Amino acid sequence: MLAQDGQAQYLEARQGLPLGAGSSTVGSRPNAAQSLPPGSTLLPYTDGLIEIPGSDLDTGLTRLRHHASPTNRSTPCDQLLGRMPPGNTDDVALLALRMPS
Repeated sequence: MLAQDGQAQYLEARQGLPLGAGSSTVGSRPNAAQSLPPGSTLLPYTDGLIEIPGSDLDTGLTRLRHHASPTNRSTPCDQLLGRMPPGNTDDVALLALRMPS
């Protein structure tokens, strides 16, 4: 989540396996709810945005937070995708949902 002041944070409540990976038991996924502050932007993404060959997951998450904080508020997806390092062979999906001010 990218706050209106530009601070980036991960929503970490009730984490589970990624969609499509794992449990065949219906209804076994964890649920969580969190209110988003006015003017904030939710940025759900796929693993291809943070997983770069030869780099660990923590490095990818740190890179994403670093690049999200100063993002141009009008086009966060274009800005983030343009700042990712080359060499990624995985598909990437990134959405932006901005809460009304």
